[in-house]
Amino acid sequence: MTGYWQSADEDEAMQNEHVFVWDTMLDSVDTDLAAKRVLDIGCNRGGFLRLLCDRTEIAEGFGYDPASEAVADARRLAGERPLHFETAATVPAGWDGFDVAFSHEALYLIHDIPTHASDVFRALAPGASYYAVMGVHTGSPVLSDWHAAHSAELNMPPLNDIDDVVASFESAGFTAAASRLKVGFIPATGHTPRLLDWLEYYNETKLLLRFTRPLPSMQPH
Repeated sequence: MTGYWQSADEDEAMQNEHVFVWDTMLDSVDTDLAAKRVLDIGCNRGGFLRLLCDRTEIAEGFGYDPASEAVADARRLAGERPLHFETAATVPAGWDGFDVAFSHEALYLIHDIPTHASDVFRALAPGASYYAVMGVHTGSPVLSDWHAAHSAELNMPPLNDIDDVVASFESAGFTAAASRLKVGFIPATGHTPRLLDWLEYYNETKLLLRFTRPLPSMQPH
């Protein structure tokens, strides 16, 4: 376990920079989140669940992350919101029956995707969906150099192929669907020297994956 993914200041800046992607993701999903129990995979400092509480009035939010200090920040920043956070590398024991799950750029950090898929399958209620935004993969040349430069430092596994990720979730029992995440205008601060590359990354290789746990009548025999 680590204190932060990078550092306190860098993790805070990272979450602030992700708000526009979270907005796009929420605009793209076809699930009404009001009064739902939500699982956030790789919650870091809890910013996404706070946004859901404030904008969509979820019933409860549960987030986990291996970065213990980031999780401590998430608990502190939650205030009176119905949010729960744990330091963990996988879905904590006893967390189940979720109506929907989310992750944003978490899948590329997971070393064992098949086990992750099985863990999330068990945590979701029948008929629930897991929405995962993934832009760091073998089909994203913009991020290949970044991944190669930081994989040892951040203990990242080899880049995943999207087809392999989908196959792992289907093997766990999910049905799968995917679309490109079209984010429109993106903040250019900090990315200006390679702005066209970043536009390609956000609008050509950043995907919204939806993995749905079938209802019992829909599961194959």
